Amino acid sequence: MHPNTRFKRTHILTPRSYAPTGFTGAAFKESPFTASGSYDFGYLTGRETDLRVDIARNRGQRIVPDVTGALTIHSERRPGSFVRLDVVAHARKLTGRQAEDLEIIARSEHRARVVRDGHGHPVQILAGLCAIPRVQTEILLQRGWLAEQPYSDRVWISTAGRMAMAHRYAATEGLNTRVLKGLYLDAALTAATRARLVNSQETARHAEAVLSA
Repeated sequence: MHPNTRFKRTHILTPRSYAPTGFTGAAFKESPFTASGSYDFGYLTGRETDLRVDIARNRGQRIVPDVTGALTIHSERRPGSFVRLDVVAHARKLTGRQAEDLEIIARSEHRARVVRDGHGHPVQILAGLCAIPRVQTEILLQRGWLAEQPYSDRVWISTAGRMAMAHRYAATEGLNTRVLKGLYLDAALTAATRARLVNSQETARHAEAVLSA
C-alpha cells in the first residue's frame, strides 16, 4: 500500500502522478496470495481494476465473484496463487440519486467526459445532453464508481459502479442474492470491455496527434 494513501469516512484516495489533483478514488483493494502465503495489499483505481479483469479474461484466468462484491482471479499457471479484489465502497451504499446519475452516464457512456476547474478539481460530468453536477460528480469519482482515462477527460462506469447498479437492480426486483454473483461477473466483464475500447481509442488518438504535429 502506498504510504500516502488517504482514508476518508466514505472513500479512499490513492495517489497517482497522472491525476490532476495527485489523487484518485480507489475502487478495489488488491490482495495477492500464493501457496506460501500473502503479500502486502494495495489499492486499484476503477480503470486499473477494469484492465486487470480484461487481462485475466484474455489469459483465460478464472474470475470468481461473491455476493459481497469481491472478485477472485485465479492463476492458471501457478496453482494455489490468486488475487482477491475487495470493493472499497460497497454496492449497497449507492443511493437512488447516484443510481440515476450512473444510468444517465450509461446511456451516453461512449462520449462521457469529466470537466475540471483550473486546479484540477471535477466540476461536472457531461454525458450526451446531460450534465452531472459537481457534488454528485465528486462522489461518483471518489468512490471508484467511475473510471478515468489518464491524461484524458474520458470517463466510464467502472466495475465497482456497475456492481453497485446490479446490486440496486436485484434489490428493486426482489431477486435472490445468489443471482448477484452472475450480475457482478457480467458487470466486471462489461466494464473491462469498455476500458479496453477507451484505452485503444485514446492511444490511437495520441498517436495521430503526434504524427500530425
